[in-house]
Amino acid sequence: MVRYRYIPNDQLTQAIGKPIMLRLKNGKKLYGTIDEVRKNGIMFLPARVGSRGSSGQAEVRLFVPFFIPFGFFVPFLIIF
Repeated sequence: MVRYRYIPNDQLTQAIGKPIMLRLKNGKKLYGTIDEVRKNGIMFLPARVGSRGSSGQAEVRLFVPFFIPFGFFVPFLIIF
């Protein structure tokens, strides 16, 4: 059984811009899209890891540490 196989350029050009899974020789999987097919290889754009819904969580995490301490100390400064 052949573990790795050669994919010709015409098949790769059909996949430009479509989401694909790229399996590396070390067994890892990369998800993304093919941007461009060249003579010496392909330009692969990997998908962001955890892009589904995690962007909102990242904004909340940045908002909480910076603004809650200021909002906590402002009433004490106004009173004194």
